[in-house]
Amino acid sequence: MPYFDENPLLALATQAGEAEATLDLQGLSAIEALARVDALLAGTDRRTTYLIHFDAAADDGRETLFLPLGRRLLQARRDGTLKHCLPAPDGTGYFIAFATDVGDHSDS
Repeated sequence: MPYFDENPLLALATQAGEAEATLDLQGLSAIEALARVDALLAGTDRRTTYLIHFDAAADDGRETLFLPLGRRLLQARRDGTLKHCLPAPDGTGYFIAFATDVGDHSDS
């Protein structure tokens, strides 16, 4: 049997249980939810990793928070606030890790 090196992408895979805290946005309007995320990103007293959880897609065709929240988190990653920003496997959230130093893009 051939020997395979460990897949380096597994280090990027995260589970909800690995987050130090959860930000639950279920049941909130998009405006309210994004305001809470903005407050989290701007806050100074924060944990290192969060699972941001929102409502799953319904059959009514309305937009979920997946795209608008993803755009906001991607911008925070570009700005150096976040080190990692990965969608949750079930599509109803994001796993984020704050950068230890502003501008820290080392492991992204």
